[in-house]
Amino acid sequence: MKVTRADRWMWAVTMAAGAAMALCFALRSTAMTFPDRLPYEPPAAVQEAEEGLVNINTAGLEELMTLHGIGQVKAQAIIDDREANGPFLYPEDLTRVKGIGEGTLSGILDQITTGG
Repeated sequence: MKVTRADRWMWAVTMAAGAAMALCFALRSTAMTFPDRLPYEPPAAVQEAEEGLVNINTAGLEELMTLHGIGQVKAQAIIDDREANGPFLYPEDLTRVKGIGEGTLSGILDQITTGG
């Protein structure tokens, strides 16, 4: 059997493709790993802007009660919801608390933060 130039070329292309696939799979196992959590530090401008705001993820009962329209019952509801469902990702998530609607939220939105 005679091996033609086209046969040699096809063999070379097939070998190169196979080698490329093997390399991709070998690198995939190390290149696709991600750390569990990346360290995050908010920029200084964000930290300065958040000073003086009430962090709804860490504030206690009395601190939450300093917000306009938030009494003892709603403050306790915020703490209970936070403990049951985890931290609030966005200030707007506060509406998931029973008794806090869009009206209450709009009155305190410029006074609260979620801490980053």
